[in-house]
Amino acid sequence: MLKSTLLLMALLSSGAAAAQKAQPALLAPLVAPSPLPVISVTPVAPTNGVRYEYQLVRLENDWRIIFAPAWRGQTVLEPDTKLFKGAKPGEVDGLLLGAINALSADGWELLEIRTSAQLLGAAQKVETSLYSSDPNRPQYDGKTTYSSDSQTRYLFRRALAR
Repeated sequence: MLKSTLLLMALLSSGAAAAQKAQPALLAPLVAPSPLPVISVTPVAPTNGVRYEYQLVRLENDWRIIFAPAWRGQTVLEPDTKLFKGAKPGEVDGLLLGAINALSADGWELLEIRTSAQLLGAAQKVETSLYSSDPNRPQYDGKTTYSSDSQTRYLFRRALAR
C-alpha cells in the first residue's frame, strides 16, 4: 500500500511540474523576407535610327519627387508643409501628376513605368492578454508586423533634334 501511495504521489507531482513548465503556444515561425524584389515593367517597341534624351521621375518615400537629370533646374519637388506637420492628403500626388503633365506638354513621351516592391522584414510580438483572468492558464495575444519597400519610377524620352 505504501508503494502504491508513493507511486501515485510521484505521478501527481510530475504532472503538476509538467503543467507548470508548459510554454505558451507561439505564433507560427515567420517566413524569411524574399531576397529579390517583385518588379513589373511596361515594355516599349524599339525605334531604329532615332536618338533620344531621357528623363527619370521617381517618387521617394511617398513624400518627395526626384528628377534625374534635373528638370527645369529642379532635382527635387517636395510639399511645402512636410517639415511642420506632414504633407496634406493628395499633395504629393498632385505634385507628381503636375510634373508628369508638364513633361508631356514639353514634348516628353512616357516610355516606361517601373514598379518594384520588396518585403524587408517581419516581427512578432506575443503578450499576455489583458483579459486573462486565470494566472495558471494565461491567454496570449500575438501580433505580426511586416515592413516593405515599394518604389515607382517613370521614364520619359524626347527625340533629339538632328
